[in-house]
Amino acid sequence: MSRSHRQSYSPSIEAAAREPRRRKASAPSHSPMAFDAASVPADSASPTRTWRSTVVGAAIGFGIALALAMQWLMTWQLDNAQQRREQQKQLRAAASRCYEQASNAAVQACLKEVEARGAAVQP
Repeated sequence: MSRSHRQSYSPSIEAAAREPRRRKASAPSHSPMAFDAASVPADSASPTRTWRSTVVGAAIGFGIALALAMQWLMTWQLDNAQQRREQQKQLRAAASRCYEQASNAAVQACLKEVEARGAAVQP
């Protein structure tokens, strides 16, 4: 720069040139600094984050409830299967005792009785 140009440059022009930048920097679209206590945050992303976190929380809760329901269902099925095996074992033992009868008619009557008992026990 030439010396004549420096002399024509005044501080008032410099202050006027900086003023619009200051106003522009404090526009509402500017995100506030974390240490700026006077500013109020106007985040448009927070409702999206809240909505997303709600969906994620609901999905996690649904997953936990589904896992607990599956655990209960599996335990219930295993208990019922064990009970059914025990009943079938008892029915087979009763049927095998029927064959100890002396006559064929007594064996058939005993087997029909065991079968009727087994049909009444099972749904």
